[in-house]
Amino acid sequence: MIRTIQAGLLLLIFVTLCTVKSGIAVAEEKAASKDTPAAEFMGVDVCEACHEEISAQMLMNPHGQATDSRTPYAHDGCESCHGAGSVHVDEDGEPGTLLGLRRGSGEPVEQQNAACLQCHRDSSLTNWRASTHESEDLACSSCHAIHTPDAVLERSTQAEFCYQCHPVIRAQAYRAYRHPIREAKTICSDCHNAHGSPGPHELIQLTLNQNCYQCHPEKRGPFLWEHYPVTEDCSLCHRAHGSNHPALLTRQGPQLCQQCHQEIRSQGSQHIRNYFGFEGDPPKRGRFIVGENCMNCHSQVHGSNHPSGTNLLR
Repeated sequence: MIRTIQAGLLLLIFVTLCTVKSGIAVAEEKAASKDTPAAEFMGVDVCEACHEEISAQMLMNPHGQATDSRTPYAHDGCESCHGAGSVHVDEDGEPGTLLGLRRGSGEPVEQQNAACLQCHRDSSLTNWRASTHESEDLACSSCHAIHTPDAVLERSTQAEFCYQCHPVIRAQAYRAYRHPIREAKTICSDCHNAHGSPGPHELIQLTLNQNCYQCHPEKRGPFLWEHYPVTEDCSLCHRAHGSNHPALLTRQGPQLCQQCHQEIRSQGSQHIRNYFGFEGDPPKRGRFIVGENCMNCHSQVHGSNHPSGTNLLR
């Protein structure tokens, strides 16, 4: 069995090397072809002659700072990203002579992203490969803009930009109870990493609870008396983007509580049977039926450290 695995690995390595070698050979043949002249770098001044408006915008962009060695303008200017431009100039700006990085340019996504990834290799992009957006064949330019202000990086416009592809989240953010997303006090990137994450739903943290604890550390515990759904998953009780029930709850109380505590009803054996019930003359109202809630008594629903808090009452 081990020998079979080793033989398979050797065969895979051999095939990979052959593929790489053939790819290099093809690239060399194209470079040597007389029909495809090698492009030369022309410099920023040549680009500015035809693209004055874009050049002016770039001076206000982090990528256009020639004095910063980390930026494209400190090296080959526009051609650092778009490629050498002599063929583009010789053919009077013919489409396809430069790598287009605009949204909807039609260039292969792999080539567009490779141009960005040659500089952007920080830890936030570690999980880009096989992330949700990468799997959907999205280019960096599908969300980001270079020549104009980037709506994704601006807190006041980020959510509206994301809503273009996530309309269900937009609807949830307009419900009665919600996070302050519309006011830009909380934005998508506070919780999600659009470039990929090892956690679910592209969350910044490994688990949903850890994500929530960033802003709600008082719910982390540990507690002497724990409420097990709380330690398992916040979304069992809450809707993160918005809800029609107070505190972003998935359902109103006591219906939410009775999903797990089915034995606790208005006539349940663990509670006073006729306390404000509809029995009697005159009839009385049920404390679980008319505008009441389990949390009126069980106020420490996330957990309690009180010696007498076994039922989350204190």
